[in-house]
Amino acid sequence: MQERHSDRLRYFNELANTSREFYIDYVRQYYSISKGCKVLEVGCGEGGNLLPFAEIGCDVTGIDRSEQRILEADSFYESLNIKGKFVSIDFFDMNNRDGDEKYDIVLVHDVIE
Repeated sequence: MQERHSDRLRYFNELANTSREFYIDYVRQYYSISKGCKVLEVGCGEGGNLLPFAEIGCDVTGIDRSEQRILEADSFYESLNIKGKFVSIDFFDMNNRDGDEKYDIVLVHDVIE
């Protein structure tokens, strides 16, 4: 394990920077991202990939099977005073919980290697 993996805030910030620098522009090639756009990340960890989407006004939801990562996501977003919804759930159980929830963009990054 690299040191950055044990420093969760550092890892969160690295993912946010990567998303800010690459993901937003990449996704914009295929979909217009604007305030109110609904973004879901499967396997969100602490939510670093979602941060740039939240910063531009998207409604972000992150799910992860790890309760600890979800608690960290809530903590990091709260400390930045940025809104995000984070839920500890398995993706395959989501339909039973959220019913007809729809998303404009779904991110799956570093989840299934």
